[in-house]
Amino acid sequence: MAMDIYEHSDYRQVLKTLYEERKRKDAKFSYRFIALHAGFKSAGFFTQILQGTTNISMNTALSLAGVFKLKPSEIEYFENLVQFNQAKTQSDKQHYFRKIISLKKGKSKTLDERQFELFTKWYYLAVRELLGIRTFKGDYKRLAESLVPAITVAEAREAVKVLEKLGLVRMAPSGAYERLDDVLTTGDYWKSVAITQFQIDTLELARGSYDRVAPELRNHSTLTLSISQGEYGWIKEELGNLRKRILEMARGSMNPDRVYQINVNVFPLSTIDQADP
Repeated sequence: MAMDIYEHSDYRQVLKTLYEERKRKDAKFSYRFIALHAGFKSAGFFTQILQGTTNISMNTALSLAGVFKLKPSEIEYFENLVQFNQAKTQSDKQHYFRKIISLKKGKSKTLDERQFELFTKWYYLAVRELLGIRTFKGDYKRLAESLVPAITVAEAREAVKVLEKLGLVRMAPSGAYERLDDVLTTGDYWKSVAITQFQIDTLELARGSYDRVAPELRNHSTLTLSISQGEYGWIKEELGNLRKRILEMARGSMNPDRVYQINVNVFPLSTIDQADP
């Protein structure tokens, strides 16, 4: 069965799979053959690409697409994968990720469009949580004003529509909306570009909460300290365990009456010395 390029989100994996597929059909197909037909100076350059030790230009991407005889639509997808994988900024990643999702319409669904759309707006999850603790029968103005900061009526309608489409809320026989899952956690999806943007947006919400929320209803704490790589690993693991405990508490909550956002941030404020002088 031929490889479906739309199943992949890493262009290096695409090249590796394409190579292995061609090699099984033709024993003479080799790195040297690729170098010759793609215009590389040496066969080792393709090895460096696969290993991630070098990036490629759009001209090189087109040359490789020609070697592997990709169709025009596959070439466009491959080019956007290259741009996405090599993007330096979050905004660039968002740009190319949206193109990738668009090109996947009607094709493979390995790149989870549901997860991507859910985390494109911070208030989608907030509305979902709110529908789990308050009766909502179509009063979008009240729903919009229940969030902090408040959203527009149009945004409230949009959120409910998206959540319904994704199967995360539904209208019960009573006419009220109900949440279908108790708690959503992203797990490994924190590595996705959509989740990164969601985190950035919620950090902006945290900053604004100093002005919007009374001190007794918010909690911000900071630590500045010097630690080793091993101690950083311990902190990361402890925060992961804490997140799991908080989720278990939320699952068992008997009378929730509000929606909270919890952000914990750990990041370096200095470069890392590789060795003492």
